[in-house]
Amino acid sequence: MTGKFAGLAIAAVIAAIAFVNVALYDTPVDITPVASGKGHDGGPVSVAGSLQFPEAGDFSETFQRPLFTPTRRKFVPPPVAPPPVEVAVAPVEPAPAPPPPEAPPAVAPSLLGISIHGGGAKALLRVAGSEAAVWYGSGDTVDGWRVSAIDKDQAVLERDGKLARIPLYPPWKNVPAPVNAPPPPSEPQL
Repeated sequence: MTGKFAGLAIAAVIAAIAFVNVALYDTPVDITPVASGKGHDGGPVSVAGSLQFPEAGDFSETFQRPLFTPTRRKFVPPPVAPPPVEVAVAPVEPAPAPPPPEAPPAVAPSLLGISIHGGGAKALLRVAGSEAAVWYGSGDTVDGWRVSAIDKDQAVLERDGKLARIPLYPPWKNVPAPVNAPPPPSEPQL
C-alpha cells in the first residue's frame, strides 16, 4: 500500500508543478526599462516591484587613477618645457686651424685570399679597422694603395712609390720542432 501512496504523492507533486507553470505562462512580464534613481522633483522614485540602485556618480575619481597599479596614484602629465629663447650673439671669428699633423705611415690592407681564374687574378683584401673584405683586381685602388700585381701566394701593393708585398700565408715565426717518429717495428726473422 505504501508503494501506491508514494506513487500518488509523486503524481500530485508533478500535477501541482504543471499547474504553476501554466499559471505563470499566462502572467504578463513587465519589461519596461528601469527609470533613473531620481524623479522629476529630484527625489527618489519608488515603483512597486522595481529595484532601486543608489546614484553611482560620475566615476571621475575612478578614471583618474590607474586601476591595475599597486599605488593607484592620479595621472600627472609631465611638465611642459618652456620654449627655447633665442639669444643674439655677436659672430666670433673661428680660430685658425692647427697645422695638419704628420700622417702616420699607412698600414697596408691584409690579404685574406687569392682567386685566379682564366687570365685574371683577384685578391680578397680587408682594410685595417674594417670588418668587411672586398675582391680587388690588378690596377684597383684600396685605401690609397694600388694593387700592382697578384701572384698565387702574394699580392703587391704600391703607395707613394713604396711597395708592400703581402704574403697569403705569413711565414712561421715559431716553427714547431719535427716530431721524431719511433722506428718501424722490426720484422721477426725466421
